[in-house]
Parts: sequence; structure tokens; C-alpha cells
Amino acid sequence: MPAPGTRLLRQGFAGPLAVIAGAGLALRAFYAIVLTPDLRGLGDSSFYHGVANALGDGRGFVDPATGTATALHPPLLPLVLAPFSAIGLHSYLAHRVVVCLTGAAAIVVIGLVARRVAGDRAGLIAAALAAVYPAFVSSDSALMPETPFGLFVALAVLAAYAYLEQPRRATAALLGAAIALAALTRGEGLLLLALLALPACLAPRAGRRRVADLAVAVAACALVIAPWTARNLGTFDRAVPVSTNEGTVLAGANCGQTYRGRDIGGWSISCVGPGGEGDESVAAARYRREGLDYAGDHAGRLPLVAGARLLRTLDLLQPVRQAHNAEGRAAGLEVAAAPAFWLLALAAAAGTVALRRRGVPLWPLAAPVALALIVTVAGYGVPRFRQPADVALVVLAAVALDALLARRRARTATGRRGSARRPAVPEPAP
Repeated sequence: MPAPGTRLLRQGFAGPLAVIAGAGLALRAFYAIVLTPDLRGLGDSSFYHGVANALGDGRGFVDPATGTATALHPPLLPLVLAPFSAIGLHSYLAHRVVVCLTGAAAIVVIGLVARRVAGDRAGLIAAALAAVYPAFVSSDSALMPETPFGLFVALAVLAAYAYLEQPRRATAALLGAAIALAALTRGEGLLLLALLALPACLAPRAGRRRVADLAVAVAACALVIAPWTARNLGTFDRAVPVSTNEGTVLAGANCGQTYRGRDIGGWSISCVGPGGEGDESVAAARYRREGLDYAGDHAGRLPLVAGARLLRTLDLLQPVRQAHNAEGRAAGLEVAAAPAFWLLALAAAAGTVALRRRGVPLWPLAAPVALALIVTVAGYGVPRFRQPADVALVVLAAVALDALLARRRARTATGRRGSARRPAVPEPAP
């Protein structure tokens, strides 16, 4: 790993990081409470809100519309919100503020990841970028799972780097647990077992213990997820490891409306038919089959559709229209997030080159980017699916800015030394 920053920054890292995270929290709370107090989503965000209140009331994980058992989405966001509901903070706005708190925690972890790979100054720069990045401010004040998902992805990346630096069983277990928390927030987090845990534990520096440590990471992940999976196995007719949401995702993303026309590469609720007989797991299996059957019957259009999905997630296709249709988010900030993302991606490219030259392993930061792209191609395109990739891009952009500052300081110091060594020119005689 690269040497950390200066001694002054090393000694004073925690304080400035806390100030930055506090400022980021204040910005998010101001945006949610003062600027957009009436902002509310009508789809998944209302579902999370209702499930959290049901948990707070002691009714368990039930669909707020029907009162029946549900695993439509992973449980972690409602579990985070439920204690606040139980003490009376059960309004939609109160729940948005709780998500703001998880956003502040994500600022801290992102700063720690950048510090791990490039030193204290890069860590503070990354935290500052995360604090003001429009996509994060918008996400962190919406009642959706992307913010806690980004937090746990960042924790998994931090654990992977810690393991690479010093392979230990305890660190492998922490890596597996962080991946499990990500999966309990958004189901695709399980892919990080292959994208992060597998390459970390099988890296040459892990030595002979590599396979055993991988087993520890997988076991820790399974142990954290097991209670939720056991509940689902005892509740539904079909096996539900994490959630039933993939059925509606596939049905809504693979249909006539999303394979051509202005909605190509997107998702449409009109493509998801009635549930029919059976419980939620049976309906999910039917939706999944319908979506996969349509994709198979129209395989010739899949490359074009997949390209459109990627363009949507990267804010390169209908960014303004997507901003106005963003779930539980204000259009203005979402519109501003698109050019901010493009600038961030350019800076991240420079940061990638800088870390490569220093010999820092890049794949732990590439893993969240790969995760976002895989989910987009396999599902549908939407900017909020970019959250894990944005975490990595903020870190890489901070590395680039830190390297730029270092070069400027080096040139300034060289100029000063040259001036000090240059002999004085005598004044001409009168």
C-alpha cells in the first residue's frame, strides 16, 4: 500500500473526517427537511416505509397493502427504520432523515477506503467529494435502499483491502459479514462473494491459508443471512434465499415496451401482470419465467437492449426524463447529478492510472463498478443502480485530486529551492 499522508494529516485525520461527515449530514438533513419536506415516492419507497412501521408495531414483515407475509425486498432497510418507528418517529420524513444518517456513515467509510489506498489527504478529499456529490445527496435523502447498500459495499471494499494488507481469518470473516449486509439490503450484493471475497482470499499474498480463509468469508456471509433465509423457507411455498423481487424485475424489464421505443432498456410496471394464485414466491417464479421466456424469444434484440440499459445507468440516455421519473427523488438534483457523474468518471480514470503506477491493487475498487454493470445488463438501466460504482469512482477521483495537489506542491518546492540557490545579480555601477 502507498505511504500515508503527512504526519500532521495522520494525527488529525479523525477530527476533519468527523467534521466533513457532520457537514454532509447537515446538508442532507437541510435538503430533506427544509427544501423537500413533501417529497415522497409512491412505489418501493412507500413499501419500505410501510414495512418499517409494521415492524415497529410488532406485526412483522408484512405487505403494508395486504397484511400478508412478504419478502418482496431484502429486510435490512426496514430493520434499520423500525426502531425509530417504534419510538414514534414513524413519518415518511422521519424515515428519510434516518437514511440521511446512513449516508453520513457512508461518507466516513468512503474516506477510510481512500485513506487505505492513498493516504490521509486522499481520504479527506474522498469524504468531501462524497459529502457534496449530488447523486449521493439525492440518494441519501430518499427512502430507498441504495444509500445503505453503498455503505455496506464500501465496508466490504475496506475489508478486502485490509485483508490484502494483512491476511487474517478475522478480516476474512468481516469481509463475508459486510457482503451479507450488502445482500440483505439489495440482493445483488451476494455477487460480491465472487467479485471481492474470492479474489481477495485467493490472492498470492494470502499464502497457504487462502482456501480456508475463503471458507471463513463464505461461512460468515451465510451465517448473517441464515436467519432471514430460514424465515422465508418457513413462510413461502417456494425457496426464497433473500427476496422475491427478481421476478418482477425480469418481467418488467423483458417485454415489448422495454425492448423498443422510448422505454428501451428500462422497466415498465405495465409488463408485470396479476399475481394469480399462490403466495408471493409462486408469483415471483411465474414472473421470472415470463421475463426469461420473452428474453429468449427476442434474443436478437438483447445486445441493443443491453446497450440501452448501460446508457441509462450511466446517464447517457434520456437523463432528464429519467430524473423526472426517479423514485422518491427531486428532479432538479437528479438532473444536476448527471454532469457531476461524468466529471467524476473522468477524474476517476486519472485516479486509476495513479494507483496502477503505485502498484496498488485496483480490483477491489473495480468490483463495485462490475457489480453495477452486471445488475444493469441482467436487469434494466436506471442511475440509482450505479450507487456501488459511484462509491468506487469517488475514491478514485480523490486519488487523482490528491496526486494533482502533490505534484503542485512538489513543483512549488522545487521552484523555491531553485530561487534560494540562484546567486544574486550585482547591481550595475553608477
